[in-house]
Amino acid sequence: MGSGMSPSRGSRSLVAVAAGAVLALAGGCASGGDDTADKSVSSSPALSPKPSTTEEQPLTTAELAAALPRQGALPGYSVNGAPETRTGAEKSDHSVRSAACQPLEDARSGVFADSAAGARVPISALKFAPPTEILTFTSYRPRGAAAHLASLTTALDACPSFSMPSRYGDRLSVDVARAEDQVPAGDASISFRMHWVTTVNGFTSDTYVLVTTIRSGEATLTDVADTGAGGQLSDAKKRSFLPQPDGRLLKSQVDALGRAQHA
Repeated sequence: MGSGMSPSRGSRSLVAVAAGAVLALAGGCASGGDDTADKSVSSSPALSPKPSTTEEQPLTTAELAAALPRQGALPGYSVNGAPETRTGAEKSDHSVRSAACQPLEDARSGVFADSAAGARVPISALKFAPPTEILTFTSYRPRGAAAHLASLTTALDACPSFSMPSRYGDRLSVDVARAEDQVPAGDASISFRMHWVTTVNGFTSDTYVLVTTIRSGEATLTDVADTGAGGQLSDAKKRSFLPQPDGRLLKSQVDALGRAQHA
């Protein structure tokens, strides 16, 4: 996709309007002033005014990347690199069991089916042992962003747990739960936690993930934060490592995404 703002965003189809006016005038002349003929022409579907077929274009990769934060522009956080971008929809690997739970793992791993474009950047909070965090902006064609959130809601309703492959070839059992604290930002949002346990060479560790997706118009912000804790720690100590939602961060970024759509 091009790197600049699409010239067709929010425009009307002047050619279609002008063509409709010419056809209506021609129909009136052909009627010879007969009232019956005038009524026939005005009710003809072929000559009725048509709505514009020009729809608002999704944000491009360049526009999404430009809306992401840069180093020094995100109070309390470090931005750890330049934005990575991709164009077009992504395909899931369909590795989750049951299949109904796949959208949850896709959101965690950064797969956005039916999207138009995406850009992401790694960030980290300026504190001791921050979680690994990825901030992603994704654009969709009309009604696509709402459909994406609906797919996550449906999967959460169906999946208190699921299994997925580990990097070592076995399968992990993943527990899923809606996050207690929802973020009041954007047009709609959904947030959930994932937890699994791995054992490698006799060492057990817990992984905790927080996934938050917020819709703004026909685009979404997805923030994925994950951290690990040693299995030998007490449950109370493990809970202290749980990634927490940062309402100020999320609101500032969904506002930036909204401004990009209305620029």
